[in-house]
Amino acid sequence: MEPGIVIWFTGVPASGKSTLAAAVQQRLEAMGLPVENLDADEVRANLSPNLGYTEEARDENTKRLAWFAQKLSGYGANVMIAAVAPKQAYRERGREWCEKFVEAFVDAPLEVCQQRDPKGLYARAARGEVNDIAGMHQPYEAPVNPEVHVKTNECSIEECTDAVMAKLVELGYLQPELALRQAGE
Repeated sequence: MEPGIVIWFTGVPASGKSTLAAAVQQRLEAMGLPVENLDADEVRANLSPNLGYTEEARDENTKRLAWFAQKLSGYGANVMIAAVAPKQAYRERGREWCEKFVEAFVDAPLEVCQQRDPKGLYARAARGEVNDIAGMHQPYEAPVNPEVHVKTNECSIEECTDAVMAKLVELGYLQPELALRQAGE
């Protein structure tokens, strides 16, 4: 069986990881491909509710995401992972474990992320309720050489999705004619 693609969407909170992962998921599903979306917040809430946000807990959570993605992709599912994964080493583990791995850096300035704040995380930080936000209170190691780098404050979700899909074609993971047809071209 041909392994599925694993796309790890990384970036600071509110950069657009989950939104982009869902858009790519829709495109792949429209192509008739099996897709699983492992949003880090949902996985944490359902499989690891006792994990905090210490370095050790983040390491464990990203290890679980990479392991789960490896298993799913081994059965041919394409896996979207939307997770900050603040250390390059966390994402590299996924690259080592998954045959078809794509790192997508979802980039936006901190000020833009603070304005978006869909989960109220930055508002909580402003009130002093949290002090463990990657890229603000804790380090975030931006990808050194991601396969895809999108700036969500400069491009629409459609343009960002097109960039991810184009990279999947370039890497030989998707057939160009099918991917372009789904993009409406």
